[in-house]
Amino acid sequence: MKAMGIDIGTTTACGILLDTDSGAVVDVRTLANDSVIEGKPFEWLQDPERIWELVQQMYTEFTGKYSDIGCIGLTGQMHGILYTDSEGRSVSPLYTWQDERGNEKMEDGKTYAEYLSEQTGYAMATGFGITTHYYNMKHGLVPEGAVSMCTIQDYMGMKLTGRKRPLLSSSDGASLGCFDREKLCFDMEAIEKLGIEPSIIPECEGGFTLIGRTPEGIPVGAGIGDNQASVIGSVRELKDSVLVNVGTANQISVGIDKYIDTRRIDIRPLAGTQYICAGAGLCGGRAYAALERFFRQVVETMTGQKTEVLYGKMGELLEKRGMKPGTLTVDTRFCGTRENPQLTGSINHLTLDNFKPEEFIYGVLGGIVEELATFHKVMLELGAPKPKYLIGSGNAVRMNKYLQAVFEAEFGMKMQIPVHNEEAAYGAALYAMTASGICPSLADAQKRISYLS
Repeated sequence: MKAMGIDIGTTTACGILLDTDSGAVVDVRTLANDSVIEGKPFEWLQDPERIWELVQQMYTEFTGKYSDIGCIGLTGQMHGILYTDSEGRSVSPLYTWQDERGNEKMEDGKTYAEYLSEQTGYAMATGFGITTHYYNMKHGLVPEGAVSMCTIQDYMGMKLTGRKRPLLSSSDGASLGCFDREKLCFDMEAIEKLGIEPSIIPECEGGFTLIGRTPEGIPVGAGIGDNQASVIGSVRELKDSVLVNVGTANQISVGIDKYIDTRRIDIRPLAGTQYICAGAGLCGGRAYAALERFFRQVVETMTGQKTEVLYGKMGELLEKRGMKPGTLTVDTRFCGTRENPQLTGSINHLTLDNFKPEEFIYGVLGGIVEELATFHKVMLELGAPKPKYLIGSGNAVRMNKYLQAVFEAEFGMKMQIPVHNEEAAYGAALYAMTASGICPSLADAQKRISYLS
């Protein structure tokens, strides 16, 4: 039997099939998410019906080729929302997690996100679904006929099963804001305080949930957040592992089996009594890419000649330098943080001796690692278990052995990297295997994960 996992990212949509016995990936489809809709400068919009065409294409190809698909799991970009009508059809674009309307200023000079945080007591940010909806509500932008909101993966679940009302997992619900993460439900008192009509808030369940079946009878799991899916699809031992993921952004995650009441770190629902301590930066691999681009611009400006991509040369410099600690330090929060968008990066301890390309390269790698290590120290202080395993995922980790080495030096452990590249889609499939009863527990499903030797 096979399980299907579908991950709807901002730039790509990925579908995988895995063997439910061995865990081996049998087939993969990756399609460009070409659904972007042009809007105002602060808007980041996508077309949900175009995304459905991509998902439908993958689903049709998989089911046409394989007759033994036992379940479907869904994941994708968290925080963003679209509106649906009483028949379960989209009546708006997808307002993605990158949407900046929450950072627009109100009459008193506060941003909408700041105002909502003060009014509700929850840490609200731009891109959060409730923040987006509040702005739309105040500006007359809620579409006529809208009766509910949901994430893009929830909408794909509705399309696959014919549901007319969305049913969210707690991981997706929490990403919208104003969500009680201990009780695993929306805080309707806080939401009504904002003047938001309660009926537009979607139903939410906290366990391993099936939302229905496709016309062919395949069970479909509730959509889960891409962070939670990546964790599920990367670690065999949830409580004993620390997962670092570096792509364009960067993230560190640790599994815990009870809720921690804190604002020092993000506590994200997984399912049931399981949670993830998560720390996320906005500029992970993007920082290293920016340095490569800077080097290339220097060469081209000084010589007048176009040059090839310089990642290989940067690696050669690190090889000659060695991976010993450096004195030059780089704060790579060049894009700020979700809590403080105005924060900037910095370079410190610069001397004539370390004013060298290789030291800047090592410093940027160290800055990426240090941001995540700082999050992890907070997690340990809050009672998260000391990890036995260091797991790495994301293209920046997979493709840069020097970044792996800096992580290993920081955490004092050898890094393990999953054999499969599609961690989030893989995790969605494991969630669906658990929800559908193919596996008796999530821990059992995760035993199928293998690592590169």
